[in-house]
Amino acid sequence: MTLTKLALGLFLALTAATDVSAQQGGVTHVDTVAAPSLRGNLIGDPDWREVTVYLPPSYSRNRTKRYPVVYLLHGFAADHRAFMKGAYQNLNVRISMDSLIKAGLSREMIVVTPNARSWFDGSFYANSVVTGNWEDFIVRDLVGYMDRKYRTIPNRSGRGVTGHSMGGYGALRLGMRHPHVFSAVYALSPCCLGTSQYNDAGTQRDWRRGAALTARDQYKASGFGTNRFYAEAAVYSPDPDNPPFFVRLPYRLSGDSLVMDTAVARKWRATPLDEAPSYVRNLKRLAIAFDAGDRDGLRDIPPNVQRLDSVLTALGIPHTSEIYDGDHGNRIRQRLESKVFPFFSRNLR
Repeated sequence: MTLTKLALGLFLALTAATDVSAQQGGVTHVDTVAAPSLRGNLIGDPDWREVTVYLPPSYSRNRTKRYPVVYLLHGFAADHRAFMKGAYQNLNVRISMDSLIKAGLSREMIVVTPNARSWFDGSFYANSVVTGNWEDFIVRDLVGYMDRKYRTIPNRSGRGVTGHSMGGYGALRLGMRHPHVFSAVYALSPCCLGTSQYNDAGTQRDWRRGAALTARDQYKASGFGTNRFYAEAAVYSPDPDNPPFFVRLPYRLSGDSLVMDTAVARKWRATPLDEAPSYVRNLKRLAIAFDAGDRDGLRDIPPNVQRLDSVLTALGIPHTSEIYDGDHGNRIRQRLESKVFPFFSRNLR
């Protein structure tokens, strides 16, 4: 056999192996998506975003079939790789979805995770003059991109939104504001649903650190709690005339004392819990589920999930709520595989 024939044989064998692999499982792409909604943000983030896209096993074979899409939103200080690189109990969405589909526990769906890590470490998926219009990016730029490039079901009946922690907050926020875009919402351990009812020493320390910041190079060292407060301030109390962060915090230092700025604090009363009564008609158009671990280290999450359950019940909005045995992140793979993906499999067209 000549060297040319040998090379050709190896090429054909590798091609055949690749085709068999593609038939047996789904594939993952990382796309770069233009983000005109983020253009001109004050903090200097780019107007493009990387997005991880999972395509189910039959996508490459069936050239006419269209698929429902689940938008899976990551948490604070994470990015679009959060559900792929094993951070949650060795979770890899491609492997999980392939297994669920093979076992008949989920229909084939496209799963999309955008990188929403802003300069502040999180966007909260909300519009802000400081960080850009993240809400618009998701419902316009990203959904539009997916519907143009991939064979999606391009209407609300084929779209769902879910996420963990900040992503759970974002899923609820986006769903209640845009039922014309999404038809189903599942929030995993959603953070920041209402003003924190805890004012312990750790929270006081985080506010003090935040109030003392004067330069951007101090930001990362101030810690997770302080960073989260600044990211929320970019949503609730932006101030384009207050560089270098362009926000106002609801607390300030007066000598050694931490003093609430009541005018700013009032602006923080625009959380999903606060706004739910204003979105009753929208919420009734959605299939809704949410949950939290009973030992969550972010102590406001379990009681706020219970409060949300009570508020939606009082408003007559159908939903499913659960407090389960777990903490903030130690059951996320299990919840995605046993609850979240089957939920969307049932509720999406």
